[in-house]
Amino acid sequence: MNGNVIGTAKKSPRVLIVEDTKTITNLLQVYLMGWGLDFFDAPNGAVGLKRARELRPDLIISDVQMPEMDGFALCAAVRADTSLHDTPLMLLTSLKDDASRQKGKLVGASAFLNKPVSVDDLRSKVRDILKLPVTKY
Repeated sequence: MNGNVIGTAKKSPRVLIVEDTKTITNLLQVYLMGWGLDFFDAPNGAVGLKRARELRPDLIISDVQMPEMDGFALCAAVRADTSLHDTPLMLLTSLKDDASRQKGKLVGASAFLNKPVSVDDLRSKVRDILKLPVTKY
């Protein structure tokens, strides 16, 4: 028993990770353990958009460079979808140029982090977006 009074249980935040490399998906989940988040994944933006429509996640974390639909296109599609347009979407990329960062802002990314991702930066952004408590690790 979790100690919650019946009817007052709080839903765990849902995080959809859209990443074409399963190792990175697993690593992001490990980095974000400790808050009781529910994780879901998708291998590219097209599948990610479909899963986002089904799941209604509280946060989408997406790689930029992926097959079929990249993270920029996913972000633009999320912003254009009336049922998802307010969903925070964080882009992760190995692209280091200012043009990519500007494109991320243009399509409506809530945050933009470079790979390799700093654990502290990732946790800080996710904590701020989802309004999670500060935890010690």
